[in-house]
Amino acid sequence: MRVPGGVLALLAAACILCTACGCLGASSPPPPGGGITSIDLPEPEGYTLTEALAELDMLSVEGGLNITGTSMRQVLGNRVTLDGRAAAWAIGLEDGEEARWLTSGVTGWRETSLRAPLPDEEVNMTGILSPEDLLAAQEEAIRPAMVRLDASTVDLVLAEGIYTITIRSDAGVEVLTFRADNGEAIV
Repeated sequence: MRVPGGVLALLAAACILCTACGCLGASSPPPPGGGITSIDLPEPEGYTLTEALAELDMLSVEGGLNITGTSMRQVLGNRVTLDGRAAAWAIGLEDGEEARWLTSGVTGWRETSLRAPLPDEEVNMTGILSPEDLLAAQEEAIRPAMVRLDASTVDLVLAEGIYTITIRSDAGVEVLTFRADNGEAIV
């Protein structure tokens, strides 16, 4: 059987292209250690509450989560650094008579099922210090407790006009409270 020269030229060109791209080249040996290559990714940076709320507003405008007609009743920050960046935020919303919880973390905002009661008083973010501003203003009161307990982050609760900062580690737990409107310590 005779193969026309054009077909041979086309096959030769395809082989050269595949070899150049690595399709037909020699495969590289697997890396030592069973073929598993570890990938060290940096820990994702947290978000400030201001950044997280801006993202929630944008998501709401785009139709992702409907928060129209809700009122914010409580804010929870998990593993918050002194610059106000949290690993995760949770916001308790009242929607008529129903309590809804939204959580924000590495994957963004989502609604979460949580059977936790909400405080009666609405959180008005324009009339209070943001968590990052409170932590900056009260760093001299918070940092010594963090050092004593060898903690690098705090947990934060904002409800009924009060910030509650909880510092915890294997060495113990310490709780500090501050007024949300002006940041004064509550003794």
